[in-house]
Amino acid sequence: MIWTLNEPCRGDMIRVKLGSIYHYGIFVSPDEVIQFGLPPSARPNLKDSEVEVLSSDIETFLQGGFVERAEYDKKERKTIKSVEEIVKTAKSRIGEKGYSILYNNCEHFCYQVVFGKSFSSQTDNVRKLFHSMPILDVYIATIPENGKLEKVYPKLRQKEISACKNETVKKEKYYAWKLLEYALFRTFGLKIQDQKFEKTDNGKWICENFEFSISHSYSQVAVAISRDKVGVDIELLKARKTEKLSEKILTDTELDEFNGLSIDEKDEFIILKWSEKESLFKMAGDGVFSPKSLSPSKDLVNSQIISLNGENFALSISSKHLNKLRLYQNINL
Repeated sequence: MIWTLNEPCRGDMIRVKLGSIYHYGIFVSPDEVIQFGLPPSARPNLKDSEVEVLSSDIETFLQGGFVERAEYDKKERKTIKSVEEIVKTAKSRIGEKGYSILYNNCEHFCYQVVFGKSFSSQTDNVRKLFHSMPILDVYIATIPENGKLEKVYPKLRQKEISACKNETVKKEKYYAWKLLEYALFRTFGLKIQDQKFEKTDNGKWICENFEFSISHSYSQVAVAISRDKVGVDIELLKARKTEKLSEKILTDTELDEFNGLSIDEKDEFIILKWSEKESLFKMAGDGVFSPKSLSPSKDLVNSQIISLNGENFALSISSKHLNKLRLYQNINL
């Protein structure tokens, strides 16, 4: 399709450039151009919910601009509707609402009328840009004390939760998934029931439409969600058998640093390192967890101590987009 400055004919798709955007309509006559809402400059105070398909004269449509007419290519001419069908369809939709600048705007309307298929070059480009932008959102929620465990989607995750014999761990797994459901809708506007989940051979849950990682520790659950690989881990800060654990998980350099710390400092250090390495392993998504071979860097891992409900937790997030990190705490489930 190309656009020319030729005089339009009945049933033509037309457009006008107003500032940095184009406004589209179906030309019927100089006195009748059917469009989804008047040009933005002619409806400055209207909310999207108030915008509707209407008819105006060509002068109102153009708002002082120049009319451009669509010239269809060979492939498009095979699918285009007849002139009378285009006009009839456009008129039948007068009064229709449901305007959305991204999903149902004036260009979508015209393509639907002319070809029977919605399309918008302007918003498709915006969406492509939006979907290419890095996102790193991390959500943390407290597990409700008396919450009721209902069914979750998909069935395989429900089966995994139901098979868990430890009631505490069962609650953690359930609410971690419920937090994922919340995060998915909050970040991407997606419903979990519309997604296709799989579980890899090494037990990692994956989805084709986004990357995510889940973690749970006692009273808290955490979810990280992104468009790129991501890992999250949350650990309750409490006394551990640090000396024995240090030999198993610390590199030689980390072990030297560990040995120079006080007893209290050692507890925090070992838990933070475990959390960092766990999140880094989750981001990689494959292999066998071998913490002693992992050396988290500040470029890939953000770790911190956070206070939640009077207890301290180590929280670690692994991602290539740490500068985009948005942390949401105290989510109600």
